[in-house]
Formats: sequence, structure tokens, C-alpha cells
Amino acid sequence: MSERVFLDTSVLIRYLAEEDPPRALAAARLIEGDRMLVLSGVVLLETIHGLRTSMGHSNSDLARAIIGFLSRSNVGLVDADRAHVVGALEWTIRSSARRIPDAILAATALQASCDWIATFDEAFASPTVPSRLL
Repeated sequence: MSERVFLDTSVLIRYLAEEDPPRALAAARLIEGDRMLVLSGVVLLETIHGLRTSMGHSNSDLARAIIGFLSRSNVGLVDADRAHVVGALEWTIRSSARRIPDAILAATALQASCDWIATFDEAFASPTVPSRLL
């Protein structure tokens, strides 16, 4: 893998949604190629939000699709450990798939070696780093 390409949300959405055939094909060629793809938790969260709200995808299907994508050998995250994010997403499928953003946030906090997550969200759920209500 020689080139490193930062992946924008729009490319990941087209790849996962498989709609807009010309763009979905272009996204598939890039993602299934040999370039190293780099993205952030923000891209994951934007993708989940877009697929859930605009396209009606279910939370558990989204979690599974993101797990499959992150399991590719040519995908890397800049702000979280892939294995931690995959583990957190698997946890959400078992416990409450509607908390996917919390799981990604928790994996990012774990990567940053945080002791706890400050929140006002009484329903915040983390599989790793404990949260505290302020």
C-alpha cells in the first residue's frame, strides 16, 4: 500500500448505501483497492447519521456495516483504535444499537487514555471508559 487517502463521509455513504450507481462504483473501486484509507471518528459519525436519518437504515445494520468496513486491512482511523471501535460497535449490537455514537466516542476516549467521560447525557453508555454526569 503506497498511497494514503483520507476518506470523506460522502464516499463512505455511497459505498455503504450502494445507491447512485456511478458514485457507488467509484467508491467501491477506491475502497476495495490497494490504497491505505484513513478516516476519523467524525467521518464514521457523519456516515451513521446520514444513513440513519436520510436513508432509513437501522442502527444494528449500520453497526454491522461499519464493523465490516473497519475490518478491511486497508482502513485506518486517525483518532481511535480500529479494534476498540469494532469492539464497541459489537457491544452496541448486543446491548443497544441506538447508542452507536456513544460507543465510537468511548473508543476515542480509550485511545486518548482518558480516565472518564464528562457528559450531561443521563443515558450515555460506554463499554470501556466510565462516564460521569456533570
